[in-house]
Amino acid sequence: MSLFRINKIAVLALALLAGVGAAGARDATQPPPWLPGVNLDAGSFGPSGTRLGTDYTYPTTEEIDYFTEKGFKVFRIPFLAKRVLRSDADGHPKPTVDFSILTKLIDHAASKDAMVILDMHDYGRTATGKLIGRDPGSVEEFAESWETIAALLAGRQTLMFGLMNEPNEQTAAEWLEGANAAVAAIRRAGARQLVLVPGSHWDTARTWTTTDNKKVMLGFQDPADNFAFEVHQYLDGNSSGTHAQVVTGSGSKRLTAFTEWARKHGVRGFLGEFGWADNAAAHKEGRALLCAMASNRDVWLGWTYWAAGPWWGDYMFSIEPANGEDRPQLKVLTQFLESNHTPQC
Repeated sequence: MSLFRINKIAVLALALLAGVGAAGARDATQPPPWLPGVNLDAGSFGPSGTRLGTDYTYPTTEEIDYFTEKGFKVFRIPFLAKRVLRSDADGHPKPTVDFSILTKLIDHAASKDAMVILDMHDYGRTATGKLIGRDPGSVEEFAESWETIAALLAGRQTLMFGLMNEPNEQTAAEWLEGANAAVAAIRRAGARQLVLVPGSHWDTARTWTTTDNKKVMLGFQDPADNFAFEVHQYLDGNSSGTHAQVVTGSGSKRLTAFTEWARKHGVRGFLGEFGWADNAAAHKEGRALLCAMASNRDVWLGWTYWAAGPWWGDYMFSIEPANGEDRPQLKVLTQFLESNHTPQC
């Protein structure tokens, strides 16, 4: 059995978003509809802060409207577990006001024929700061958090669960224990939506096959068999996404090893983060990265550009409109959206 299969309900949701009349109208041997999107992040800002609107905020429905009008179909919305869940008197997690904000964004995106990825943006740690897979009680806490979220959102089919943003301190084996516990909890809660699964080591595509992610993450087990591996990839010298300069050839080459690994093992990939600065060399490599995915649709399910959302200011990768004007990187992205994702690749 393949490690990745979209269930009938999820296929219908994806097919409707892509304009296909019904799930049965799509050849099951062909790739599912393509999911191009953008990260709308401000919910992970100020991780030590607790003041909504001061330390952090969330994207607006107007931003969802702006990007859906440009042709984007999915929004990765980061959050911190400690902000959307609070422990009750018995120590069990309960939803907060932040959770209701995220729910409204999910529903608004659905009204625009778009999907949301709920991205737990805690870098491999639980709401209380435990390192998942290594610290006592961390796996149980992580699983319980996802079970609570999934139980409340099980009926929303225009939703994907992003298990965790960029685990990096633990080994892949330690992380795998947490990932398997979390997906089992999500399914136990009755949720059947697509789950996006990172590896450890910052979840970098370029190094996936040179770390223990290569072997260990094949041990991921989803009872619903409805998942894809999420990776991130930037184009600067160390793949960190902290430099405006890019490495020549990085756009066409850095996804190659992961793509071949995924194809060999019959799994799918989703590029959860990538981005580039506004210069000619970066635009060229960014375009090549998009082409690398478009040319390997048997592996790649889609992508979400990093980033947009409130409070980004002059961040070099931002595609949040500035003073009512589109950002330069957006033109490269929308060329793919307007040409069915293969503009002279």
